[in-house]
Amino acid sequence: MADAQEQAKIQPEVELDLDTLQSIRHYIKKQIEKTKDDLVYHVDTIDNLSYSRGKLSALETLLQDLKDLQRNEENVDDDNNT
Repeated sequence: MADAQEQAKIQPEVELDLDTLQSIRHYIKKQIEKTKDDLVYHVDTIDNLSYSRGKLSALETLLQDLKDLQRNEENVDDDNNT
């Protein structure tokens, strides 16, 4: 039970409609592509490389977190419907 309470503290409950979620995902994917393009064509120093790699990692983590939150929300909805 304590694990569930700790998880609830870590992941606040946020409900987004599907259109909003898709818009956020689309924006993040565009930023990922832009960052990849910058990595290939515009990085000229080690500092810029490190920054771009960190940014890319953060955006990909954010995208995965959104997917996980949606999956958890769907699982909760399924549990409530049964």
